[in-house]
Amino acid sequence: MCAAGIICSGIMLAVASFLACCAAGDAGRELVFDVVAHGARGDGSTDDTKAFEAAWNAACGAKGPSAVMVVPAQRTFLVGPVSFQGPCASQRVTVQIQGTIMAPPSTAASAWRNGTNLYWLMFDRVDGLRVTGNGVLDGSGQSWWVRRCHSDAVSTPLRFTRSSTDRTCVGSAPTALKLVSCNNLELSQFSSRNSPQMHIAIVESSGVNVWGLNIAAPGNSPNTDGVHVERSHGVQITNSTIGTGDDCVSISSGSRFVTVDGIQCGPGHGVSIGSLGKNGEIAAVEYIDVKNVYFTNTMNGARIKTWEGAQGYARSISFTDIEFDNVDHPIIIDQFYRDHTAELAVAISNVTYTNLKGTSALPTAVAFDCGAGAGAGGSCTDIHVNSVMITRSGGQQTVARCRNAKVSISGQVYPEIPCH
Repeated sequence: MCAAGIICSGIMLAVASFLACCAAGDAGRELVFDVVAHGARGDGSTDDTKAFEAAWNAACGAKGPSAVMVVPAQRTFLVGPVSFQGPCASQRVTVQIQGTIMAPPSTAASAWRNGTNLYWLMFDRVDGLRVTGNGVLDGSGQSWWVRRCHSDAVSTPLRFTRSSTDRTCVGSAPTALKLVSCNNLELSQFSSRNSPQMHIAIVESSGVNVWGLNIAAPGNSPNTDGVHVERSHGVQITNSTIGTGDDCVSISSGSRFVTVDGIQCGPGHGVSIGSLGKNGEIAAVEYIDVKNVYFTNTMNGARIKTWEGAQGYARSISFTDIEFDNVDHPIIIDQFYRDHTAELAVAISNVTYTNLKGTSALPTAVAFDCGAGAGAGGSCTDIHVNSVMITRSGGQQTVARCRNAKVSISGQVYPEIPCH
């Protein structure tokens, strides 16, 4: 009996050990949730929004170190506006985009939840999020662009058209991919094209790594910024190709420790700090590093733009190792972004331009247009220009314009900057 008991005990211990091992294996395994398995058709015409929501809820709710929501290749998924909510149970959630996700091609309110959403895809409070893959986000922006209100149009407060026959102009449009309060975030390798408005907006987030993206929209598409950073810190945007109808990268108030490195920019409005100070906002931007950027056929290159009459600061900003090819305004500080009479101005200080070269499409290659409101010396101080050489695209001379700026010069600089 004793021997039999010992054998039974040994068997029970072995079984328990095996089950514990299996449980540990399951706990360490990456859990995969395919949108097709949750009901998505991927035929380009069926509304797959609910299937995407179901797949996200399953992935976000899965307990373990890692979960993956898969959007499979060789399919097009029609998805309406959707908010992917966190926090998630998994330490890391990956959205693997291999196919194409397409926004509704209509601007009708019925396609956009009765006009209540100014985003298409949003991730909210998802820490450890990774959005990656070689797939495409197609924002179907063409129908929005032709309806945008212009200065010569009759503008109304409508943001969305009420019916397919309503020809009223549209005052605003959705951002394609919006990320709010997402810390330790990675966006990599996918393409984003033809967003109704901004392609990617990073808001109130930290520890963000954006790399290997391809963002594209026509040069005349309105307000289609590539990557917009707002009230965020610890953001890196690297090794990406961005060509849109607005800023390739825009960095707005509340942002600090942002690096932009290795970007091919064009068409578009360049890399912009701002605009800052809209509607009386107190601006706060610092520790911005822009380097190894190639601008081609853009409206602007290295730009800082603030609203006249604004307050606050933009400081500790560097532009390094940058090339311009036929850029309208290669180097520009514009404190009169929206003209109106005011005495206040954002204080811009400690801005460094080092090793910038290339060609300007227009005669004025450098413009420091600063307000007079930040002090007796003007609102731009400690501007350092080192080794800058910008000529006209056709070989003609270029000039620099300067007001209310304190600028120090070192190395060879052309055109000559008339403020020191």
